[in-house]
Amino acid sequence: MANRDFKDVQALERELKLICGRVTTDGSGVATVADGIGFTATKASDGDYWIYLDDKYTSLMYANATVTASAPDECFAYVVSHDVSGATPSVRFKFTDDDGNAQAFADGDEFSFLIVLKNSSVT
Repeated sequence: MANRDFKDVQALERELKLICGRVTTDGSGVATVADGIGFTATKASDGDYWIYLDDKYTSLMYANATVTASAPDECFAYVVSHDVSGATPSVRFKFTDDDGNAQAFADGDEFSFLIVLKNSSVT
């Protein structure tokens, strides 16, 4: 653990919560949480991954992902859908190449993500 005096993050929105993590894949694309808490990850198909949140939130404010690959192609990540307040809170990421085709991950490839959530309806 870092030996520093970290300060609170300030925002104009109330009750913002940050969920971030790193997910690795094996040769068949199975997702494994490598770092982070408060979520699980599963592969739906090539380039299609779901982040399931352990808790419900009021709304999604921001989500982004970045790929780290052994032989990187141009790879783009985007949010396909999200439902952070439903029975199964989730954010769905898709990864594509520059032609719009699903990006299949190789053994050891990984992606990192940041999800910013609102935890209160108070404004």
